[in-house]
Amino acid sequence: MKRLILFATMLSMLFSMMGQEVESVDTLSANPLNGEGIKLGVALCGGSAKGYVHLGFLQALEEAGVKVDCISGTSMGAIMGMFYAAGYTPLEIVDIVKQERMVKVSKIFKPNFKSDGGLSDYGRLREIMSRYVPHNSFDSLKIPFYCCVSDMNHLKPVYVSTGGNLREYVSASASIPRVFAPVMIDSIYYVDGYIFNNLPVEPLIDAGCNVTIGLYIQPDTVMERIDDPGIIASRAFAANRNLCTLDHLHLCTYAVPIPIGGLGKLDFDKIDLFFEYGYKAGVAFLKRLGIVAKAE
Repeated sequence: MKRLILFATMLSMLFSMMGQEVESVDTLSANPLNGEGIKLGVALCGGSAKGYVHLGFLQALEEAGVKVDCISGTSMGAIMGMFYAAGYTPLEIVDIVKQERMVKVSKIFKPNFKSDGGLSDYGRLREIMSRYVPHNSFDSLKIPFYCCVSDMNHLKPVYVSTGGNLREYVSASASIPRVFAPVMIDSIYYVDGYIFNNLPVEPLIDAGCNVTIGLYIQPDTVMERIDDPGIIASRAFAANRNLCTLDHLHLCTYAVPIPIGGLGKLDFDKIDLFFEYGYKAGVAFLKRLGIVAKAE
């Protein structure tokens, strides 16, 4: 009788251990971002210097071993997305930004003396892109990349992912009207993609991504005092950008807001702080999903 009780106890303990082991394996294999049948797409919003936060978030994904299958972007999100799609790591992109002195406003906004509708010239940005992505083709990128631009002839967003003119489309995606001249490609005038869509998740869904992450800067909503009437124009741009971001959140599997404290859109020299905000948001997001960085 004692032997029977001991055997039953041991058998019960064995089943209990087996159950725990199965539960542990299931937990590890249930990665909601990668795995069998999952195609992950990441959409990067625009926001001038604020777009540097994307690099920190992408770094968190890399450290956790999360593979991005497709990426899309608008404005600064398109610039960062292009470098990432070309095979550069987030930390390498930070190095490129610093080496090319893209942390200085004077190196990004160059005076334009042409009568083409822009106060600044994007020629330097194209020079930088040509050095690091010389093929100038969407088809030669390491992962599919969707660049959102605004077609001003037909007043609609366009998502470009194939063919040539990579540099032209990316610079067009970041061409703020009146600040930069519109970019003409095949007789069509293109400007900053944020006018119609500041969070281009649609092309990722159309490409078959069944899991999507939309990264967006936590929008400005309240300004207690407006001492300068000129701020009104800036607030009008911000209102349009916020609407063209928030309207697309419901399409994302995961819409991730990234707070940036008091940093502004012209704080290009604060890239390390932007990176830190993005990284922290990425780590927190992954933790909520039960995903942790791989042990080194």
